[in-house]
Amino acid sequence: MQEQGMACRGGAAFIWKWGAICGVVLGVIQIIISLFSLGSLKTILDLLVWLIVFFVIGLFAARQTGRVRTGALVGLVTGLIGSLIAVIFAIVQIATNGQQITQALNQAAQSAQHQGRSLSSSALHTVAVVGIVLGLIVTVALELGLGAGIGALGGLVGRRQAPPVASTPVAGTVWTPPPSAQ
Repeated sequence: MQEQGMACRGGAAFIWKWGAICGVVLGVIQIIISLFSLGSLKTILDLLVWLIVFFVIGLFAARQTGRVRTGALVGLVTGLIGSLIAVIFAIVQIATNGQQITQALNQAAQSAQHQGRSLSSSALHTVAVVGIVLGLIVTVALELGLGAGIGALGGLVGRRQAPPVASTPVAGTVWTPPPSAQ
Protein backbone atom coordinates (compact mmCIF):
# COMPACT_ATOMS: atom_id res chain seq x y z
CA MET A 1 0.00 0.00 0.00
CA GLN A 2 2.89 2.33 0.80
CA GLU A 3 4.36 1.72 -2.66
CA GLN A 4 1.11 2.78 -4.34
CA GLY A 5 1.18 6.03 -2.35
CA MET A 6 4.73 6.66 -3.55
CA ALA A 7 3.72 5.98 -7.16
CA CYS A 8 0.85 8.48 -6.94
CA ARG A 9 3.17 11.11 -5.54
CA GLY A 10 5.54 10.56 -8.45
CA GLY A 11 2.88 10.40 -11.15
CA ALA A 12 2.06 12.84 -13.90
CA ALA A 13 -0.31 14.87 -11.71
CA PHE A 14 2.44 15.40 -9.11
CA ILE A 15 4.99 16.35 -11.78
CA TRP A 16 2.70 18.81 -13.59
CA LYS A 17 1.33 20.31 -10.37
CA TRP A 18 4.69 21.14 -8.82
CA GLY A 19 6.32 21.93 -12.15
CA ALA A 20 3.57 24.42 -12.99
CA ILE A 21 3.65 26.05 -9.55
CA CYS A 22 7.42 26.47 -9.57
CA GLY A 23 7.40 27.47 -13.26
CA VAL A 24 4.96 30.30 -12.56
CA VAL A 25 7.05 31.42 -9.59
CA LEU A 26 10.20 31.28 -11.72
CA GLY A 27 8.51 33.22 -14.52
CA VAL A 28 7.33 35.94 -12.13
CA ILE A 29 10.82 36.20 -10.61
CA GLN A 30 12.30 36.53 -14.11
CA ILE A 31 9.83 39.32 -14.95
CA ILE A 32 10.67 41.16 -11.73
CA ILE A 33 14.41 40.83 -12.38
CA SER A 34 13.98 42.07 -15.96
CA LEU A 35 12.28 45.25 -14.75
CA PHE A 36 15.44 46.42 -12.98
CA SER A 37 18.29 47.97 -14.94
CA LEU A 38 21.14 45.89 -13.57
CA GLY A 39 23.20 45.50 -16.75
CA SER A 40 25.14 42.24 -16.98
CA LEU A 41 24.35 41.51 -13.34
CA LYS A 42 20.78 40.84 -14.50
CA THR A 43 21.91 37.84 -16.57
CA ILE A 44 23.98 36.41 -13.73
CA LEU A 45 21.15 36.89 -11.24
CA ASP A 46 18.66 35.33 -13.65
CA LEU A 47 20.89 32.28 -14.16
CA LEU A 48 21.46 31.86 -10.41
CA VAL A 49 17.71 31.98 -9.79
CA TRP A 50 17.17 29.33 -12.48
CA LEU A 51 19.81 27.03 -11.02
CA ILE A 52 18.56 27.38 -7.45
CA VAL A 53 14.89 26.84 -8.36
CA PHE A 54 15.65 23.82 -10.56
CA PHE A 55 17.88 22.21 -7.91
CA VAL A 56 15.43 22.79 -5.05
CA ILE A 57 12.41 21.52 -6.98
CA GLY A 58 14.35 18.42 -8.09
CA LEU A 59 15.43 17.82 -4.49
CA PHE A 60 11.86 18.24 -3.24
CA ALA A 61 10.36 15.92 -5.87
CA ALA A 62 12.91 13.17 -5.35
CA ARG A 63 12.54 13.46 -1.58
CA GLN A 64 8.83 12.79 -2.02
CA THR A 65 9.17 9.84 -4.41
CA GLY A 66 12.67 8.46 -3.91
CA ARG A 67 13.31 8.66 -7.68
CA VAL A 68 15.74 10.91 -9.53
CA ARG A 69 13.52 10.71 -12.60
CA THR A 70 10.78 12.63 -10.82
CA GLY A 71 13.21 15.43 -9.97
CA ALA A 72 14.33 15.66 -13.60
CA LEU A 73 10.76 15.71 -14.92
CA VAL A 74 9.55 18.31 -12.43
CA GLY A 75 12.59 20.43 -13.36
CA LEU A 76 11.74 20.00 -17.04
CA VAL A 77 8.13 21.12 -16.53
CA THR A 78 9.30 24.03 -14.37
CA GLY A 79 11.67 25.09 -17.15
CA LEU A 80 8.91 24.78 -19.74
CA ILE A 81 6.39 26.89 -17.83
CA GLY A 82 8.99 29.44 -16.70
CA SER A 83 10.40 29.87 -20.19
CA LEU A 84 6.94 30.22 -21.76
CA ILE A 85 6.14 33.00 -19.29
CA ALA A 86 9.47 34.68 -20.08
CA VAL A 87 8.83 34.41 -23.85
CA ILE A 88 5.31 35.83 -23.53
CA PHE A 89 6.68 38.72 -21.45
CA ALA A 90 9.42 39.35 -24.02
CA ILE A 91 6.87 39.42 -26.85
CA VAL A 92 4.70 41.86 -24.89
CA GLN A 93 7.75 44.06 -24.21
CA ILE A 94 8.68 44.06 -27.89
CA ALA A 95 5.11 44.81 -28.94
CA THR A 96 4.74 47.70 -26.51
CA ASN A 97 8.13 49.17 -27.42
CA GLY A 98 7.79 48.54 -31.16
CA GLN A 99 8.00 52.18 -32.15
CA GLN A 100 11.27 52.74 -30.26
CA ILE A 101 12.72 49.55 -31.72
CA THR A 102 11.74 50.62 -35.24
CA GLN A 103 13.31 54.06 -34.74
CA ALA A 104 16.53 52.50 -33.43
CA LEU A 105 16.70 50.14 -36.41
CA ASN A 106 16.08 52.97 -38.87
CA GLN A 107 18.83 55.05 -37.23
CA ALA A 108 21.21 52.09 -37.41
CA ALA A 109 20.43 51.63 -41.10
CA GLN A 110 21.03 55.34 -41.78
CA SER A 111 24.28 55.25 -39.85
CA ALA A 112 25.44 52.24 -41.87
CA GLN A 113 24.57 54.02 -45.12
CA HIS A 114 26.54 57.11 -44.04
CA GLN A 115 29.55 54.88 -43.45
CA GLY A 116 29.31 53.58 -47.00
CA ARG A 117 27.71 50.23 -46.23
CA SER A 118 24.69 49.23 -48.24
CA LEU A 119 22.20 48.07 -45.64
CA SER A 120 18.52 48.68 -46.17
CA SER A 121 16.12 49.31 -43.35
CA SER A 122 13.99 46.29 -44.30
CA ALA A 123 17.02 43.99 -44.25
CA LEU A 124 17.94 45.24 -40.81
CA HIS A 125 14.37 44.67 -39.61
CA THR A 126 14.50 41.11 -40.97
CA VAL A 127 17.78 40.43 -39.18
CA ALA A 128 16.33 41.85 -35.95
CA VAL A 129 13.19 39.69 -36.14
CA VAL A 130 15.19 36.54 -36.91
CA GLY A 131 17.57 37.36 -34.05
CA ILE A 132 14.72 37.88 -31.61
CA VAL A 133 13.00 34.64 -32.62
CA LEU A 134 16.24 32.66 -32.35
CA GLY A 135 16.97 34.25 -28.99
CA LEU A 136 13.56 33.23 -27.68
CA ILE A 137 14.00 29.66 -28.97
CA VAL A 138 17.43 29.43 -27.33
CA THR A 139 15.93 30.73 -24.07
CA VAL A 140 13.30 28.00 -24.06
CA ALA A 141 15.83 25.30 -24.95
CA LEU A 142 18.26 26.51 -22.30
CA GLU A 143 15.62 26.52 -19.58
CA LEU A 144 14.37 23.07 -20.60
CA GLY A 145 17.89 21.64 -20.54
CA LEU A 146 18.85 23.32 -17.29
CA GLY A 147 15.53 22.32 -15.72
CA ALA A 148 15.97 18.64 -16.53
CA GLY A 149 19.69 18.53 -15.75
CA ILE A 150 19.77 20.55 -12.56
CA GLY A 151 16.47 18.98 -11.46
CA ALA A 152 18.13 15.57 -11.82
CA LEU A 153 21.09 16.75 -9.74
CA GLY A 154 18.68 17.91 -7.05
CA GLY A 155 16.96 14.55 -7.45
CA LEU A 156 20.19 12.73 -6.70
CA VAL A 157 20.48 14.56 -3.40
CA GLY A 158 16.77 14.27 -2.62
CA ARG A 159 16.68 10.54 -3.32
CA ARG A 160 19.07 9.94 -0.44
CA GLN A 161 16.79 11.91 1.88
CA ALA A 162 13.62 10.06 0.87
CA PRO A 163 11.94 7.98 3.56
CA PRO A 164 12.58 4.27 3.07
CA VAL A 165 9.81 2.29 1.44
CA ALA A 166 8.31 -0.21 3.86
CA SER A 167 8.37 -3.71 2.46
CA THR A 168 5.08 -5.55 2.48
CA PRO A 169 5.16 -9.24 3.26
CA VAL A 170 3.82 -11.52 0.58
CA ALA A 171 1.40 -14.18 1.80
CA GLY A 172 2.47 -17.78 1.45
CA THR A 173 6.20 -17.19 1.34
CA VAL A 174 7.01 -18.19 4.87
CA TRP A 175 9.94 -20.58 4.75
CA THR A 176 10.04 -23.43 7.14
CA PRO A 177 13.26 -25.37 7.57
CA PRO A 178 13.15 -29.07 6.73
CA PRO A 179 13.15 -31.47 9.64
CA SER A 180 16.65 -32.30 10.70
CA ALA A 181 17.75 -35.71 9.55
CA GLN A 182 19.85 -37.27 12.25
